[in-house]
Amino acid sequence: MNIAGRVAFISTLSVLTVSATVESFAGFERRYAGARSLGAAGALSAFGEDAWSFFSNPARSASIAELGLFYVPSTFGLQEVKSMGLAYRDHMLGVDFSGAVQSFGCEIYRETVVSAGVSLPLSDFLFIGSNINLNHLFIEQYGTDMAVSLDVGSRMFLSEHFALGLCVTNFNSASMTLSNDRLPQSLAGGIGYVSDELSVGIEYFKEIGFPSATRIAAEYSPAAFVTLRAGSASGTSSFNAGFSVKISPFKIEYGAAFHQVLGTTHSLGVSIELGGGKTEFENIQRYRESLRRR
Repeated sequence: MNIAGRVAFISTLSVLTVSATVESFAGFERRYAGARSLGAAGALSAFGEDAWSFFSNPARSASIAELGLFYVPSTFGLQEVKSMGLAYRDHMLGVDFSGAVQSFGCEIYRETVVSAGVSLPLSDFLFIGSNINLNHLFIEQYGTDMAVSLDVGSRMFLSEHFALGLCVTNFNSASMTLSNDRLPQSLAGGIGYVSDELSVGIEYFKEIGFPSATRIAAEYSPAAFVTLRAGSASGTSSFNAGFSVKISPFKIEYGAAFHQVLGTTHSLGVSIELGGGKTEFENIQRYRESLRRR
C-alpha cells in the first residue's frame, strides 16, 4: 500500500471510528465477537451461552464444551479491515474456563487480543466470572505496544427463565501508547428471558466518553436445528440480524450489521460441540440441578 493509500485508509478508519461509535470495531472497543454477537447487536449480557459468550459476560451458567471460529471479511465497506477469532470453552470440576485469540485490522494497523477467562458458581442461581486480556497494537512505522486489561461480570437467575447480567470491561483502567491512552471501559447490564424456543434480552450499555445506549436482542428457534436472531441499539443508524443452523455437532452462523450510511458488515462463524449435545437452556437447567444436589 503506497503512502497516499495509507493516509486515505487511516483517515477513513478515523472517520468510521468517530461517526459510528456503537458499531465501530477500532481502538480495542468491546463491541462484537462472533457472528452471534453481531447478529444480536451485542445485547447478550443476560443470555447467550457459546464459545464467545465470555466476551459479552465473563460469568457463564451452562456447562458447555465448544470450539468456535468467526470471520469478518470487511468492516463497513473497508475491504482492508478484516476481523477474525478462535475461541475454546470447556467445563471441569464445577468451573467454566475459556480462551480466545482475536485479530482486527490490516497490514499497516492491527489489534490482537489474547483472552483467558474463568467462571464459577456462588450458588445455584448466582455466577461470577473474569477475563484477562493481553491487548497488542501494531502500527507500521510507529511500532508496537501492549497492555493487560481485566473484565468482570456476574449473572443471577431470578427464576427458571429470567436472569440478570452485568459486565464491566477494562476494570483495571489499562492504557497504552506514550500518551497513556486508556483502553475503552464499558458497563453493560440487562435482564433476559431464556428458554429453548425464545430468548429476549434488553440492556443498558455505557462506554466512558460516549453516550449511553439501550440495546435489545431476540432469538427464536422455529425448529431445534435453526435459530433466527435480531438486535438493535438506540442512538445508532443500524439494525442487526443473523441466524444459525445446527448440523450436530457443527453449528454454522451468520450475522450482519446494516448501517444506513456505512453499509453492511457481514460475519461468518462455525463452531463444533465437543460434548453433551444439549441445548443452552438444557445445559443451564442440568447444571443448576447438579448444584442443588451438592
